Amino acid sequence: MKQILIATHGKMASGIRYTAELIVGKMAEITTIDAYVTPEDNVEKKFEEYFAQHENDRIFVFTDIMGGSVNQKLLGYSQKENVTLITGTNLPVLMQVMMADDDVTEEEIQEFIDDAREELQVVDLGGGKKSTAGKHDAESIAQGEKITAQSAAPDVEKSAPKKAPAPQSYDNSTAKITALRVDDRLIHGQVAMTWTKQLAVQGIVVANDEAANDNTQKMALKMAVPGGIKSLIKPVDEAIRILNNPKASRMRILVLTRTVKDALKIRQSVGEIGFLNVGNTGRFDGIDVSEKLVLTPTIMLTKAEQQALKELVALDPKACMQQVPNDEQKLVKDVLDKLN
Repeated sequence: MKQILIATHGKMASGIRYTAELIVGKMAEITTIDAYVTPEDNVEKKFEEYFAQHENDRIFVFTDIMGGSVNQKLLGYSQKENVTLITGTNLPVLMQVMMADDDVTEEEIQEFIDDAREELQVVDLGGGKKSTAGKHDAESIAQGEKITAQSAAPDVEKSAPKKAPAPQSYDNSTAKITALRVDDRLIHGQVAMTWTKQLAVQGIVVANDEAANDNTQKMALKMAVPGGIKSLIKPVDEAIRILNNPKASRMRILVLTRTVKDALKIRQSVGEIGFLNVGNTGRFDGIDVSEKLVLTPTIMLTKAEQQALKELVALDPKACMQQVPNDEQKLVKDVLDKLN
């Protein structure tokens, strides 16, 4: 069985575990040792007890500093065949190991580390020499385009509103979408690290009018897209047009909206959605929570959003509520029925 031990100076161990599980869920057996928090802290004894308890398990040990005393005390244990010691720990590597199979190899872990090194960057939206934000090709669904910090920076001419295309009818749409998720943060850790893998997506389409017309938001969202996955950030109507392109139906695409209302509009305009998920919505719209129906701590609905959700469920009774893949999946229909 795979075991993860995080051992650091101070409370970094428990802190990074909390953050990792917040993003990807509880996906592994994790033990944390916050070393030297108190003067009488006997770190050596804690290590001895831990390894004695897990001598038959596959153990991945994460420490903070290569030359630190915590890592030094664990070097002897790293000689065991069932132990892999990883130092200079950061969040992306930890989450990758958490999500990996029990038989993940050290070669695969080295690939996780190499990928994480690329994510350590100075972010410069001005497009100067410091910027490395264009390291991944953020290709469009229909055609490739490289998004750099400079090309995504605000530009009066480029940012001018485009003339809206003529209204189209999608009543008989045959478009197929792999998944549609309502998430008020759009592309973030939970989406990038868990849902893209769970759904094996090849592309992400963000359908949101505000984000599509804000170059800074677009830049930030594209930086969160995992390497090898194509992405588009478009107004809702334009996203619907793209999703009805036959080429889109041949790809595994995850569509993200901030609101249930936008998700409903998309659902009404495509023929089939494999997985419809309400994850997070209504937390950052500026409307007081007292005016909303709180279904979960991350799903808060105005009256208009409540009505949209009822219509969405009528179209797709299998729509579910789930933050990360490891969470319990609840049918929205069942939750709404209990409220009536």
